Amino acid sequence: MSTPPDLPRRIFTPDTLERLKRFTDARIGLGQAGAAQPTKTVLRFALDHAKARDAISSEFDIDGLTQAFANGPWPLIAESAVTSREEYLTRPDLGRVLSEASQDALEQAGTECDLCIVVADGLSSLAVNQNAAPLIKALTERLPNDLKLGTVLLRNGRVATGDKIALALKAKAVLTLIGERPGLSAADSLGAYLTWKPRVDTRDSERYCVSNIRKGGMETGAAADLIRTLFDQSRLAGRSGVALPSPD
Repeated sequence: MSTPPDLPRRIFTPDTLERLKRFTDARIGLGQAGAAQPTKTVLRFALDHAKARDAISSEFDIDGLTQAFANGPWPLIAESAVTSREEYLTRPDLGRVLSEASQDALEQAGTECDLCIVVADGLSSLAVNQNAAPLIKALTERLPNDLKLGTVLLRNGRVATGDKIALALKAKAVLTLIGERPGLSAADSLGAYLTWKPRVDTRDSERYCVSNIRKGGMETGAAADLIRTLFDQSRLAGRSGVALPSPD
């Protein structure tokens, strides 16, 4: 008859990764209670999952974001060809094109500009509502004073929709600020996609991406500095994306 294994002296055993939790919001160092996770980590998982679901369906605060452009060009309002939030999630192809009304309105307002800043709700309006305005403020303070800006608030948009907006406004470059897909460690991450000379068929490899802009991720000032550097590099080279070397 075999000897039964020794039982642990403590029900809760701290994980050896505990010290690394100071540096990341990732789900590491969860610990254990016997053969299971501690109750607090199970409840935290359920809470984070609920936050991610809420972020996808949260309301896009267009009125609040409009105030972020108080000292710059007044933003135009546009929407994609999507007719509902549910359709946005199931028909990404419609989210990549403008509605006919928005296309016509932007073409009529199509004054040439050096950089078009598009703010889109994407998959997390929460991320945009919290992080877009501070980033825009920090970025406009860093951009050249003689740079002609165009601004658009886009409902139910995706990254590629920014290309169509830039073409309608005759912009040399487009910076699309968009809510990233919420995860279980962060539901408020903002992504910034910079494209030089956008086309209808721009490939993702022809864009720059600065991601995870949020408290606990990339700070606003650091993101604005990097975007300015990438913009200057694109302006000098006449293109953007992975074909260019990463800035130091």
